[in-house]
Parts: sequence; C-alpha cells; structure tokens
Amino acid sequence: MKLSDISIHSWLGEHQIKNEQGVPLDFRDHLFLFDIYSDQSPKLVIYKAAQIGMSTCAILKSLWLAKHKKLDIIYTMPSSSDMKDFVGGKVNRLIAQNPVLLNYVKDKDSVEQKQVGENIIYYRGTWGERAAIAVSSDLNIHDEEDRSKQQIIQTYTSRLQHSKYKWEWHFSNPSVEGNGVSRYWSRSDQKHWFIVCLSCNKEQYLEWPASINVQKQQFVCKYCGSELSREERRVGRWVRRYKDREFSGYWISLLMAPWVTADEIIKYYETKSAEYFSNFVLGLPYVGEGNQVTPDIIFRNCTPDINSQERVVIGCDSGLKKHYVLGNRDGIFYAGIAQDWSEIDSLLKKYKRSIAVIDALPDLTEPRRLRERYPGRVFLCHYARDRKTFQLIRWGKGEEMGNVVVDRNRMIQVVIDEFANKNIPLQGMQDDWDEYANHWDTLYKITELDTLGVPQFIWESSNGLDHFVHATVYWRVGMDRFKNDGGKIFTGETLFPVSQPVREETMMSKTKFIYEEKDE
Repeated sequence: MKLSDISIHSWLGEHQIKNEQGVPLDFRDHLFLFDIYSDQSPKLVIYKAAQIGMSTCAILKSLWLAKHKKLDIIYTMPSSSDMKDFVGGKVNRLIAQNPVLLNYVKDKDSVEQKQVGENIIYYRGTWGERAAIAVSSDLNIHDEEDRSKQQIIQTYTSRLQHSKYKWEWHFSNPSVEGNGVSRYWSRSDQKHWFIVCLSCNKEQYLEWPASINVQKQQFVCKYCGSELSREERRVGRWVRRYKDREFSGYWISLLMAPWVTADEIIKYYETKSAEYFSNFVLGLPYVGEGNQVTPDIIFRNCTPDINSQERVVIGCDSGLKKHYVLGNRDGIFYAGIAQDWSEIDSLLKKYKRSIAVIDALPDLTEPRRLRERYPGRVFLCHYARDRKTFQLIRWGKGEEMGNVVVDRNRMIQVVIDEFANKNIPLQGMQDDWDEYANHWDTLYKITELDTLGVPQFIWESSNGLDHFVHATVYWRVGMDRFKNDGGKIFTGETLFPVSQPVREETMMSKTKFIYEEKDE
C-alpha cells in the first residue's frame, strides 16, 4: 500500500493536483484548509464564508475517498440546475485538469454521476423527493445546505441506513440560527482558527469588529492593538472549543483569508446588508432582531385571564392531521389537533356564532363541504401576493364568496409583530403552550429577489412542523371580519401595514472562550 492510499496530502503531491483553472493546488494562502482536507471524521460541519475554496476541497476529498476508501457518495447542491452548473463548471473542469482523475472516471462520467473504480458519486438536487430516495450511500455531502430544501436533506439521511459508515458532511454559508448547518454546529467541537500576534505573543482568533481598526483600515491584535501582518494572519492552528462532540466543526470567515484586506471587509460592512455581511463575509448565521420567533416571544403573551369564548374564530391548517386554534377578540384560548374533519364540524356546532378560516390546500373537498354546510361561516384561505393593490387580506365577493386571499409572508409578519407587542393573549401558562411555541420556533426569515428583481422577505420553516403557525394566521385573518368589534388584539379598524425590511446591525455573539480544550 502506498502512502497516497491513506494520505490525501501525499496523493495531492504525488499527482500534482491542479484546481479547475489549471493552477497547482497550493495551501500557502489556504493553510486553514490543510487540516480540513485530511479530516475524515464521519460527521463534519463547516460554517464558511464565500469563495474560500471549500467546494474544491469537497470535490477532491469525495473523489479520493471513493477511490481509496471505496465509498458510494451522494453530493447535493440546492437545486438540479445548481447541480448541473456545479458539475459542468467545476467538477468536470477539475477532472479535466488532472490526468489521474480522468482515469478514475473513464468508465462512467455524466452530469448525474461519476463512477470511480467500483464506486459511484451521485450528484443530486434537493427539490425533488424522488432524487432523495433513488440510491444508497456511505457518505452524504451537502454543499450550500442552507440554500437547500431542509426536508429533502433530512430524507437523504435514510440513504445511509444500510451503510457501515453512515458518514455525513454539512457545509454552507449559514443563514439563520436553527436552519441548515447551524443545527449541527451546536453538536460540534466548534474549532476556531487561532493566530499569534508577534508583538505580544498572544494567541487569538479574528472576529468583527474587534480585530479591525476601521479608522486605520488595518487588522489589529485584540490585546495590544498592533497591526497584524498578512503573514501573521496566514499562519495559525485549529483549536477546538469542546471535547467529545458528535461533529467535527470548523468556522471559516473571510477575516482568516490573507488575500482579503481590512479595507475590503469594511467595504462589505458599509455596502452590503447586515444579513449578507454575517452570512457571506463572517460565515455566521444572521441573528438580527426579527428573523426568528423564539419561544419567549410567544410565552410573553400567556395570561391567567379566562377567555369569554364568545364570537369564536377557528383557524385550521389542513393536512393528514388538522391543527387548529380557537380564539376571539380577547386572544387565543386553545390550540389542538383534529384527526378528521368531523372534529372541526363539531367545533362549528359547539360555537354557534363562530366562523372558520381553513387552509384551501391540499385537501379541498372536505373544506368545501363544510363551507356549503355552513354558508357565511366557513372560508377557504389561499396564499397569494396581490401585486396590483398590495392588499394584505382580500375577502371574496360574488362568485368568489367564501374565499379569502392572503399575502402569506406579510400576514405571518403581522402575527409575529402582534405577539412581540404582547397583543395576542394566550390563556394559560407556558407549559400549556410548549408545543405551540415549538412550531413558531422553526421559522426563519430569508430575503429573495422576486421576478422583478425586488428583494422580498420570506418566512420558511426549518423542518416543516409549522402547522400551528398557519392555523394562527388563518385565525388572525378570521378576526379581520370582526375588526370593528374591539378587543385586545386590535389597535385600529384595519390591520396595520407591514413596513419594508430595514438594515439592522448584526448582533454577533460576543462570547469568548479560553483556547485550551475544555469539557462541556
């Protein structure tokens, strides 16, 4: 057995591996990647900034592992089109520059898969259920995981069940806490890149804003304030924060990249959004206010006051099970789960003057029957943006009577704001609303460009268990029918408009830790 069979760095040197541009692979400015190349931990997670060379690392590691460790591998990108661009523009070009890799894949080389010896690397997107269940795997590599469909990422885990390895690697520019790679980071040893200031011999990791003097546009030592040279930033070592964690974890920011100047970091901060700066420059989840709905936001509305249970509105989210909330002008007094539509029917009978707003999809048949059985009391809710009038809620008239169209993301924001302002009382104590709060806790906010190129915020769920969120939205929509009826949750006769998102300062964690290893 040759050394290159067990050491990827020996293999890289023996075959003089080049990147996709044909430039020999060199770790001088990417010294922080050296240990990551050789890390064969079964479970790996990486917080990363943009354009630091991680995809090249993952491609080469996957080809080497398939050949020398004989692993079948699934490599995912967010979508099928992303995958095709990635394979065509990066993987294939990397292979073409290296004769040894061309020899590895000579028997089977397509956009969807590469056969390496007796093993296969499958390239897949994350927006199709069939793609996630078609093949088996020893190692799943999830590239740009935070931009991928989270439920499909979880489905890919089932492809590891029959493997003796069951390896999984997750890396991405993070988005927000609770989504994508952040779910694994908390279970990792959380390695930071420590460098040494030659002026005071203090070891430290670089962070914003403590490691940059904005006025002088210099990287500086956090202890003595001396300017840090490019060479001082280049050379370092990985230090783990915790011992004995499930995942091997690394945090890579652009501050660690010696080719990036302090002036460039400052320009990113001044010209990009706080979300962009956090995710793509610092390589950290964006934790600005208003991007998540923590349990505290929900629990602050708990009250011992007894709800009158008069003029009840039922909000119901459809599905195999029907999640519903019951409330009125004095807040919400119950959240429950119905096994079938007969239970919702019973609620309409129990509360004589109630109305129900029900998700129109995916089960359209039974909600329609309820609407026919209770005319003027049951409404089917459709999520859609009103691009002409920008109405938040539009109640159907004429032939559309019994339907209501709602701007999904703006309406969710309205409900969140009202919870944050303690305007939706919840009858009971925190323990009564634990499961309910958990559904809100799965939400995170992202910003995407619409078809016109205009930024729009979108509320997504990290695991799809957000049924009580939508049931509450439908309840709040139903309360709009009674907007002139007074009550604690209204501040006026109409729902207030939702303002456009504004730039907020990134609230980065300032937690420091001693760089010696420590137990939890």
